[in-house]
Amino acid sequence: ALPISRVVSSSIFQGRAPGIASSMRKSLVFCGVATLGLALDPRDLQRAKTRKPRPAWRGPQFDSMSDVLNGHMKQMFPQTKPCAQWTAEELQELQANLYQYRHTDLDAIYANVSDNRRMRHESLEAHKEQWQRTNEQVKALPHLKAMHRDGHCHEAVMWLVHHVPTAEQHTVFARKPVPLLSTQRHRCQDAAAGDEAEVCRVYDGMISCADCHSGSGIIAQDWTDIPGIIPEDPKHPGWARQRRCDQNYRPVCGPCEGVGGPYWGDAVKDFQPTNCEVVAAPEDVPESERMSPQFAEQFIVHQLGSDRLVRTQNAAKFAVYSQIRSTLWYDFPLGGESEGLAEEGMAKLRHDTFYDDLGYRWLDNGLVSEIHLQSKAQREANITGPMVSMIHGLLGWGKNLGGMTCLADPVGVPVLGGTVDVLKAPHSAFLEGADYKGRIKIGVEYDGFKMGDKGHGDMTKKRNMTVDHYLKWFLHIFVDADKTSPTYGQPVRFYGPYSGFAVYVSINKTQPPAEVWDHVCPENGWGESESKPLHPCKGKKLTDYPMMVVEKKHPEVCAPWANATEQVAPAAAPQDRLTGAFGSMAVPEETNIVI
Repeated sequence: ALPISRVVSSSIFQGRAPGIASSMRKSLVFCGVATLGLALDPRDLQRAKTRKPRPAWRGPQFDSMSDVLNGHMKQMFPQTKPCAQWTAEELQELQANLYQYRHTDLDAIYANVSDNRRMRHESLEAHKEQWQRTNEQVKALPHLKAMHRDGHCHEAVMWLVHHVPTAEQHTVFARKPVPLLSTQRHRCQDAAAGDEAEVCRVYDGMISCADCHSGSGIIAQDWTDIPGIIPEDPKHPGWARQRRCDQNYRPVCGPCEGVGGPYWGDAVKDFQPTNCEVVAAPEDVPESERMSPQFAEQFIVHQLGSDRLVRTQNAAKFAVYSQIRSTLWYDFPLGGESEGLAEEGMAKLRHDTFYDDLGYRWLDNGLVSEIHLQSKAQREANITGPMVSMIHGLLGWGKNLGGMTCLADPVGVPVLGGTVDVLKAPHSAFLEGADYKGRIKIGVEYDGFKMGDKGHGDMTKKRNMTVDHYLKWFLHIFVDADKTSPTYGQPVRFYGPYSGFAVYVSINKTQPPAEVWDHVCPENGWGESESKPLHPCKGKKLTDYPMMVVEKKHPEVCAPWANATEQVAPAAAPQDRLTGAFGSMAVPEETNIVI
């Protein structure tokens, strides 16, 4: 499971496989007066339904995001004041006024999809109760006074822009002072507890604008369960924070927390923890000596691990697991940093995954393929490009079984190596916003497995490796830091508590062959015997098979493979997304990308 960041919106995905089972059809979300009942301006509705800000409204880090948005605030409102010139009580008074002018239809849109712009409480009275409690806590904790105030600045700006209709913005609040955003990202002490920890949690909830406008936020956060903390199991003490520890946890994750391991269920007991010892704390490793959490710009990777279907950030009521083998091909040459050096600035990713558990093996050894493509023009237009999915056991049995499908990719192609410039804004995966957790020695699973061996390896056999541990959102990546190792400087392991586990058993830093992108069954390194006895696919191209086009918004991205067949777009709930294929993350159906 490769950790990958969406080029345009800096989210993370791995890939999906529509149709492998009905269980995979789930979705995830990442991110008074009530205006006297007047109809909303269409621009307000458009903005409310837009969950991914345009590049001009984003910044790569928290401080640059605040600077960008403050520039827009100064253009929109004539009486802005720096956040430091306000008190928390003055901001609360402003927010009470903003609440009276909010339009409830906007909040209904946010609440319906668990958008982080939604109101945190159901009434103004509930908000005031929270404010009063936090005010009293901060009186006893004066070192949190600036954090408390700055959180209110962020929340007040969010309410003004996303809850108050344009008409009132340009009339009522054009004549009033409004705050700018603080550029400082406050963080609590690792040992924060009690009231201090609660004030920190309140602040983290207030700065939700960073989740979409900054490359450092958790844009796929499940806001119905913000902490997403797994409770300790008394039968397995200490396992809970090894099974899961996210970037937003308090106290913050230690070097050996969140390292995870292979898993086969959601419970703490349903995973195999690995040994871990701290070699050096983050502050003891100079930045110049840390391994970079990046892959090559072109590569072929073979991996072993675990996959979870359906994919959610937090524990699900229903999920299916499988142990997997997978090949990933990646081709996005950037030369370090550019808009893309390939023809049309094209970025390409493909993964072939074998689901080895018995429930999937009968479908052509459980083989699922996905191809993701995105051009420079598509990135700049915030169009994610096509995602072609193949369930190999269903290929050749007719279009409507879903053996081959196409839709607009929910997240686009990631930037795994180098940095891509999109409308002059730089984007990369773990280089932006990841926390360096330190240097550790862990037992890396599947020791001794070599390409050509049968099966999917032995997860209990481990090799101790010294690695640098990085954490972004709920995803962990481990980079070989042993100078004597043949994989020195390369990512060797990936873990997400519910979003895939992988050990990279083979990494070839080379450009994938051209046939990977247009052939159904290129050589994937796992053996010639894994093919289709009734409908062999060797040598066949994607255009040799009928394709089901399930894309509604941008069907044109599927045109090269549609074969002039009738487009079939089955009805689906607005938030339903087809999930699966090792490492995918589902998101709600996108609306128009305009702000």
